[in-house]
Amino acid sequence: MTDYYTALTDHYKQVRARLNVGPPPPWRQPVLPAPEPEPEPPAPEPEPVLAYQYTMSAARRIAQAALAPHGMTWTDAMGPSRTLPYTVARAAVYKALRKHGWSLKKIGIFCGRDHTTIMNALQPKKDRKK
Repeated sequence: MTDYYTALTDHYKQVRARLNVGPPPPWRQPVLPAPEPEPEPPAPEPEPVLAYQYTMSAARRIAQAALAPHGMTWTDAMGPSRTLPYTVARAAVYKALRKHGWSLKKIGIFCGRDHTTIMNALQPKKDRKK
């Protein structure tokens, strides 16, 4: 029985030696304090807004300012109506955007119309019918 016991003990020693090769399992590793978080990098400086930048928010502000004297909202003015109050309000928006350097194509894209419509609205009219 002693030879059997010695052989079994030697076998288990060899198995343990094979299993214990490499780093210890996570439950046997020492608990280290959590590393301190890295400081956040400084926020990049915002780019300056240039006068010639064509932004939708700038166009909305210009359009609202042009529509205020007419007492209309953007939805009312840019609707399908072709009556005089609506066409005059739309023309005021077109003129205001054109005055701020917007191209006919950009005004048309912003207002949902073709650039030739914008061009026609900007031309002076002699007789306007009601």
